[in-house]
Amino acid sequence: MTEQKQQKLHSAEYFGEQRDFWWNRDFLTLLGQRWELEKVNTVLDVGCGLGHWGQTLADILPRWVKVTGIDREDRWVEGARSRVQALKKAERFSYQSGVASSLPFEDTTFDMVTCQTLLIHVQEPLAVLKEMLRVLKPGGILVVAEPNNLASSLLFNSVTFEYSIERICDRVRFQLVCERGKAALGEGNNSIGDLLPGYFASLGLNNIQVYLSDKAFSLFPPYESKEQQILRQQYLDWIKENFWIWNRDETQRFFLAGGGTKQEFETYWQQILLENQDSQKALVDGSFDTANSSILYLVSGIKV
Repeated sequence: MTEQKQQKLHSAEYFGEQRDFWWNRDFLTLLGQRWELEKVNTVLDVGCGLGHWGQTLADILPRWVKVTGIDREDRWVEGARSRVQALKKAERFSYQSGVASSLPFEDTTFDMVTCQTLLIHVQEPLAVLKEMLRVLKPGGILVVAEPNNLASSLLFNSVTFEYSIERICDRVRFQLVCERGKAALGEGNNSIGDLLPGYFASLGLNNIQVYLSDKAFSLFPPYESKEQQILRQQYLDWIKENFWIWNRDETQRFFLAGGGTKQEFETYWQQILLENQDSQKALVDGSFDTANSSILYLVSGIKV
């Protein structure tokens, strides 16, 4: 797969303000204690994007810890630098361009190597994990945050809760075929999180731990909190752009690669647009509500 194609997967649609609310900080503080992050001095954040994950982790790391971020897109590297400047934390962070499959660092450089929602975008996640381990010091910790995104097809809101069994099954099938197609194209599996403990075991990591994020993304009227206002606006923006998990062209490409037909795609896509219309109306008139969560695993292990 060409670097140009891979770059397109690093989607700007998911780098908005809502990403600042992906984690409950007290939960991460607890994990920091379990991971013994007080022993860490240097951190590498692979596929850092705008740096949200590394910058979030920095809040639970010792104040002297330096975080290096790497991303294959120059625009995200520059954006991450600007972001820490605005946060007045630039002294703790450095960012540079590079690819996860060939990290531009010497062996055994970092005390901690981590990524968030990177492996869902790579053709060979096990190879990327091996490369992350290469630059990790013996006794260092590898921490990976990756989801099972298919589970979201069975999350409901006040609009979709009463859908027929057939329509709900259609939603699941549509997303699953797209996920399988994305993987078949070599562009990553959106539910790779389920396999990570097995990958870690196969790589010989010690003290493997697996946790689930406890974060929910609830929306309920009158949408008073800053987080709910940002989330509500993000939903409305996506609906206006006819954006689903991906845009129409990318969704169709994945669906066809997964074995679906153009006729099936049109049927499913029209269902998505109708659902969006109903959701938009409910979001505007204040009748939309959902508990809304995700399956986002945090898997860690110690390099021998």
